[in-house]
Amino acid sequence: MQKELADEGLPVMLQILGVNEAGHESGNDAISNGRDLPWLQEGGGHSVWTQWQVTYRDVILLDAENKPTTIYNLTEHSLANASDYDTLKSLLRQAAQAAASR
Repeated sequence: MQKELADEGLPVMLQILGVNEAGHESGNDAISNGRDLPWLQEGGGHSVWTQWQVTYRDVILLDAENKPTTIYNLTEHSLANASDYDTLKSLLRQAAQAAASR
């Protein structure tokens, strides 16, 4: 999806990345193996999972100030379903448009 959105020439560059909750570091190698998704590990006393009230498999869209604006959960909305995939892609496009209009 990252490449598809980049190829569309959106008004601002979007970056999709994963943030792993502190305490779950043991799976980092497996989750990033063979993938190009940037993967960040919580640490150093900064818990975005707590601050943003994250539920496992949430996609959280941020505004220009890194504040959550939209949450789309991939357990409830499987990206294997074309409609769910298109909905998330549309949400990302809308976020890019909103950021560009600021």
